[in-house]
Amino acid sequence: MLRVLLVDDEPFILQGLRAMIDWEAEGFCIAGTVENGKQAVEFLKQESVSLIIADIRMPEMNGLELLQKVRNEHISDARFVILSGMSDFSYAQKAMRYQCLEYILKPVQKEELLKLLRSIASSVSAELLQQQKNARMEEAYYARSMVALLMGKYDAADLAGVEKKIGTAQEYRYIGMEAGDKEQSEEQKRGVQRKIYRACIDFSGKRKNCFCVFNVTQQKGCYDVGLICCNRSGAGSGHAFLEQLRVCVTQAVQEPVWFYAGCKVGALTELAESYRTAEIAKSCQAFTMDRDIVWYEEEMKGRSGAASLQKSELDKLINTVAENDSAGIEACVAKLYEQISRMNLEPGLINLNIDYILFQFVHLAVQQDDKINQEEILHYISENAFDRNMMYGSETHFRHFALEYAEYLATLRNKSAKGVLADIERDVEEHFAEDISLKTLSEKYYLNSAYLGQLFKKQFGKSFKNYLVSLRIEKAAQMLLQTDAKVYEIANKVGYRDIDYFIDRFVKLKGCTPTKFRRQAGARE
Repeated sequence: MLRVLLVDDEPFILQGLRAMIDWEAEGFCIAGTVENGKQAVEFLKQESVSLIIADIRMPEMNGLELLQKVRNEHISDARFVILSGMSDFSYAQKAMRYQCLEYILKPVQKEELLKLLRSIASSVSAELLQQQKNARMEEAYYARSMVALLMGKYDAADLAGVEKKIGTAQEYRYIGMEAGDKEQSEEQKRGVQRKIYRACIDFSGKRKNCFCVFNVTQQKGCYDVGLICCNRSGAGSGHAFLEQLRVCVTQAVQEPVWFYAGCKVGALTELAESYRTAEIAKSCQAFTMDRDIVWYEEEMKGRSGAASLQKSELDKLINTVAENDSAGIEACVAKLYEQISRMNLEPGLINLNIDYILFQFVHLAVQQDDKINQEEILHYISENAFDRNMMYGSETHFRHFALEYAEYLATLRNKSAKGVLADIERDVEEHFAEDISLKTLSEKYYLNSAYLGQLFKKQFGKSFKNYLVSLRIEKAAQMLLQTDAKVYEIANKVGYRDIDYFIDRFVKLKGCTPTKFRRQAGARE
């Protein structure tokens, strides 16, 4: 509702204006009525309105004096309408000089006032839309500039834009956040990411010392939100601050959330170092006994760097994978993580040990079949160990990966799976809208999911996931052209419960939104 202030020293005029129009039906409400300009000034200092309708002749301060004072002293930016019983052009001229919107002669005609109100409502709506558009553009520009600073790839314009937004401070710190449940689907993780971002917006809106950025890393499989904390005059970014953030976010999200805090830096130009160290803290998260907050400074203080895991223990894990010994794999992975946690290895040494294991896994596959494409093996390990964050994920994730890889090696010994691809293709065609995955198909057809994924990619030239997305979007495109179903209904019919995620997938494959796709097809016809 647009708030209106009526100013007139004649009570029956005020009463008539109230009764003449169904203000609410036109999108307005009477915020107040006063008898003269002085009362109006006092009211406007306390209340915000969108429209002032004032008589030109009033005691103490008339309508023109009120208009002049409001504009000169910037008391209100409301639209101003003058009512007058005199058709005097000099009055109208003076009113227009002070940005009076309209000069209406008494007696006020209902149709004239209605026309004016509707014009004002339309104008305010257009202004609001433009302001929202400008705010979105400004926010997008700020986010791009902030990400450039965090990555250390910024220019003077980026730095100036961020400084304008967040100002200067004694210290800065980057805090990263993302979903703590790595078992969730991409769609679920994106949903949690949005919840985290909204919670951070709410948290930062109550403070003047922190600013959030959506999707900082911009890498596949990573659904993060970043918070940049500015320490100004004691408004810190330490443990108490992060605990407040944790409580706010976890209560709003109602899902597990990981927090990882980088080191403090003394200038915006050094923010990339805080981001880099936050990523190191993130990599340590798997080895911190399920703590949901990890501080870079504390991790580096406690990690020795001189210790290393025994090669014999690593080789034991590799042998259990080669033998597809599930119980042995679980025991070896548990021991591996227990050692890493107990010995406080620094991230570089953790990576070195994991790299050794993954290299030996590739070697095991080649031993099983010397004709096997090593690039495919590397791609599989990259997809399952790196992109799914196995290296930096939980013990559960690495154990699942090792168990799956052991089954994959076992499948290589018996390549009898290719004949079922045609059956699987038909199955996917019939059930594409259901909760279908490589895992469910591999269980149904008694195949290792990793090996099935490799066969699928070799046969169709794309991963199963991309194949399923393409099929769903093609089906959706057909429905858009052949039916009048709404976009959200079509999204549901092809297997997407999240309309935003569906539109994002559609745009990536078709180059435009579903609505535009349907409209363009109609125009061509």
